[in-house]
Amino acid sequence: MQRIILHADLDSFFVACERVRDPSLRGRPVVVGGSPERRGVVASASYEAREYGIHSAMPMGQALRLCRDLVVVHPTPGLYGRASRAVMSVLDSYSPVVERASVDEAYVDLTGTTRLLGSAMDLAVRMRGEIEHRFGLETTLGVATNRLVSKVAAGLAKPSGLLDVLPGQEAGLLAPLKVQRLPGVGPKTRKRLNTLGVARVGELAAVPPTCLEAAFGLCGLVLHSRARGQDDTPLSTQRQALSIGTSETFSVDTADRVGLEAVLLAQIERTAREMRKQGIQARTITVSVRYADFVNATRSRTIDPPSDIDMELFDEARELMRRALSRRTLVRLLGVRFSGFDHTGWQMGLFDARGRARGRDLVLAMDRVRERYGESSVQWGRTRSIPAATA
Repeated sequence: MQRIILHADLDSFFVACERVRDPSLRGRPVVVGGSPERRGVVASASYEAREYGIHSAMPMGQALRLCRDLVVVHPTPGLYGRASRAVMSVLDSYSPVVERASVDEAYVDLTGTTRLLGSAMDLAVRMRGEIEHRFGLETTLGVATNRLVSKVAAGLAKPSGLLDVLPGQEAGLLAPLKVQRLPGVGPKTRKRLNTLGVARVGELAAVPPTCLEAAFGLCGLVLHSRARGQDDTPLSTQRQALSIGTSETFSVDTADRVGLEAVLLAQIERTAREMRKQGIQARTITVSVRYADFVNATRSRTIDPPSDIDMELFDEARELMRRALSRRTLVRLLGVRFSGFDHTGWQMGLFDARGRARGRDLVLAMDRVRERYGESSVQWGRTRSIPAATA
């Protein structure tokens, strides 16, 4: 039976939810995010705001400079979670197999449902109409034979569109796109491909798989299959965390950089082990600092390839922390959070495959020791510098 996978993506989700609460925001350039005085960033931007070059993760101060008439709305606690659950309940009514990819994205397996409910296109139209009628939210849908192509199709159909990729059309749809439009191709992989003369997906598909394997290892074979629109990854109905993280509040404010790095590494030890238990790797690292005067500083970075290795994550997070510690003020709280999870399984790096494999073997061995002898049985030496002021 031919697979039918639908990808549903709620357009400008946070902004759309706020517009349902306040219809006067419709048609105006709107962003949801933090205060510019507190170094807030844009969490969601309306399409009117995007015409000015505003996008998610942009500093709010920069967004305000780009658009004088920009409307800034602070996030409403609980609103987006309730709206997401309501939309997901609609998707659940169309198929027993629905995978929540994020708060505003989901995959729906329609394989075998068409005999009872109608064609995939009819279902998509009904689904989108029901979500808009019941909740006032616009949805973009992509339909294809696998999850990879359905996600790309939804991206091409934005905003509020619907794109059906028929069997056999997958490679043709992807061929003219830039390689970074392929899910899983991050900045480093794109740059490496560009140096090899590969800029479009069609060019990537034309490269012999043996050449890609020689250049990228096993990742090269995955890239070749994806470039041809092939993806047999099943959907998972298990609810998966959108992010994993932790934070520490100090009973006594501190400026001890060595101690802060020790706390950061201990936090990463715990969260990375949890990721390994769940079989996921993080693409995005976020470090948060709260100063004694309650001013917050947050820095994020996306890494490629994704990782669940303690010291790899620590090296990136430490640099983010150093960037966040830009004020001569004592620190009250330090936290780290991982998101943008990859569920496809651990892969070796493109360049230092052997060293990366050794690093992961080490943390897996540490996990086994902790499982047998307790959490404190083995630790990284740097965590011995954790300040006693941690509460």
